[in-house]
Amino acid sequence: MRHTFFLMTLGICLGVAIASQKKQDVAVDPIDIIIEKSNQTMRQASAVSAKADKVVASKITEMKQSIEVLEQEKEALVEQVTEMKHEITTIKSAPVQPFDVLAIGVPDTAR
Repeated sequence: MRHTFFLMTLGICLGVAIASQKKQDVAVDPIDIIIEKSNQTMRQASAVSAKADKVVASKITEMKQSIEVLEQEKEALVEQVTEMKHEITTIKSAPVQPFDVLAIGVPDTAR
């Protein structure tokens, strides 16, 4: 008797659970479906945005490093130009000496 009562109670509970589940499936609001699709789209957009942010951040880091290298090269070139200007100034300010023409040792045949 207890066993039969237990099985009947279990059957009724399962019947109520199945019936309530079917009612929930039937009563789905189309707005809820649209909201869920929107949430999925937002998650996908967030994932794509995160990937794009990573790519942009790495490119910016590379660009900053290349800018630093270029600035160092620029400083080295400016120093070279300054040194060349000093050399040119030194060469131009040196006293001008006339050419000395030296006689080549040729025997004098006029004698």
